[in-house]
Amino acid sequence: NFSFSSRNGLEVAVPYHMQMGPNRDATITPHFYTSVLPAIEVKYRELNRLGAFQIGGFLTYGRIDETDATAEPGEHSLRGYFDANGRWQLDPRWSITTSLRVATDKTVTHRYDLTNDDRLRNVVNVERITPDSYISIAAWAFQGLRVDDEQKQIPIALPAIDARFRVGDILGGPVQVQANSLAILRIDGQDTQRAFTSIRWDLRRLTPWGQEVSFTAYGRGDLYHTDDAEETSTIIYRGTNGWHARAIGALAADLKWPFIGPLLGGIQRLVPRVQVVLTPPTPNIDIPNEDARSVDLEDSNLFALNRFPGYDRWEDASRVTYGMDWSLERSNISINSTIGQSYRFGQRNAIFPDGTGLNGHLSDIVGRTRIRYGRLIDITHRYRIDKHSFAVRRNEVDLTIGTNQTYAQVGYLKLNRNIDPAIEDLRDKEELRVAARIKFHRYWSIFGASVIDLTDKTEDPTSEADGWQPVRNRLGIAYEDDCLQVGITWRRDYERIGTFRKGSTFAVSLA
Repeated sequence: NFSFSSRNGLEVAVPYHMQMGPNRDATITPHFYTSVLPAIEVKYRELNRLGAFQIGGFLTYGRIDETDATAEPGEHSLRGYFDANGRWQLDPRWSITTSLRVATDKTVTHRYDLTNDDRLRNVVNVERITPDSYISIAAWAFQGLRVDDEQKQIPIALPAIDARFRVGDILGGPVQVQANSLAILRIDGQDTQRAFTSIRWDLRRLTPWGQEVSFTAYGRGDLYHTDDAEETSTIIYRGTNGWHARAIGALAADLKWPFIGPLLGGIQRLVPRVQVVLTPPTPNIDIPNEDARSVDLEDSNLFALNRFPGYDRWEDASRVTYGMDWSLERSNISINSTIGQSYRFGQRNAIFPDGTGLNGHLSDIVGRTRIRYGRLIDITHRYRIDKHSFAVRRNEVDLTIGTNQTYAQVGYLKLNRNIDPAIEDLRDKEELRVAARIKFHRYWSIFGASVIDLTDKTEDPTSEADGWQPVRNRLGIAYEDDCLQVGITWRRDYERIGTFRKGSTFAVSLA
């Protein structure tokens, strides 16, 4: 890279990008092709009395990779990428945050190592923040970079408004009022407009016996309008065309009772927990699901008032949730564990796809365990166990061994939920991630990482891995002292998008 910078923040770089990959015509003996493509990259940064912003652009001339693997090689054309972001603090309360990104085609960002994102997000957000209020007025747009993304079917959110106010205490508990409005537009596809207002009251008390008791009262009124619902391919996300109103209410009580005492030279803490949520049947099916699709029972949402991640679906039917936290703290070891399950009094299968762990009266069993041994070992295990067969539906392990200078990391994830593969947001997956760094000299270290897709056809019929598919391999060496950082890295990406193959990337860094 050849570059220069001016004092006003303008930076111009002229990189020469080298691509290496296997020749398609090679049969027995591997051959390689090499091409050198001139390009220009410009970045501008500024800091002024209102805030800071930066603008960047990349432009080159080359062959466009086709997203259809059977297509002929694309034509040569200008290819580019633009990004800008900034934050302006208008006064102590009001601010404007922006992030804008756009690419000329689906593969330019991957080909020139600009970003690994499969969607480019664009947002302009005006916010007002005070100790007792929050207001956000935003506009969102997205560009899809995946092979099967149809740009005209990707939504635009304009506007997305959210306002929250803390209005004081009632009977010793804070009251929060929320107003929300969202308009989702598609060039080809379903359009949805939503508005709701809600009020929530919380009260937390400690009893003379050491129990922690929390009470919650929640009420909400929704108004929806939908057009072209039939153009949504996944039926459970559609809703029904026209205007729809919905009233939501819930009362909840949560009880924790901690017991603390000595064990094995340390201190253990055992906390049984029970939560009761009372909520009447609520109409859900006539309302489209735009923001609550990726529902999955986990330890993080086990005791949530609504286990759906968004507002478009509400988990009705009263339920009781029970679980237990246990921990052990010693001088050099720490263990924290959580396990729980819920029982629903009314059965509302229609809103939960089979395999999410929430359909039926009894939910699956979920939990998390984390073990730390000093600063040498850190392992976290998350799991979900089927309530009937006791099969492991979610198995996730993250392990780190070593110090900040020399370490090894292993991550494993398997989602075995048996959900209909047509529901894209909840497809099964199996993946292995490994990484390591070895500091072999005062200033020198080597590092490497690998990601392997282990998903097979029985887990996801649409998967191309079929049991073993490398995703990315990385290997490098680095020198670092108090003033200088120098590194050389080789990375191999196995990603394929039509006729595009990422291949190998060699990077030299200097700081």
